[in-house]
Amino acid sequence: MASAGFESTVRLAKSNPAMWVPIFMQNRANVLDVLNEHIEQLKRFRNSLSNGDEEELKQLIGEANKIKRIIK
Repeated sequence: MASAGFESTVRLAKSNPAMWVPIFMQNRANVLDVLNEHIEQLKRFRNSLSNGDEEELKQLIGEANKIKRIIK
């Protein structure tokens, strides 16, 4: 079962590209900052999995879970 957040994301993903391109381009610097941060975090997850580093993985998950406190 997907949550409402997932449904919203899918609905946005199916939106007309002609609407999104100008939004992304106008916010290019901010979007690139966020994308670069996500890419770095994904690399850290990938590396901890590749290296079998359970402690690093646990730490990364713990850091990711802190976002709940920020957005509530």
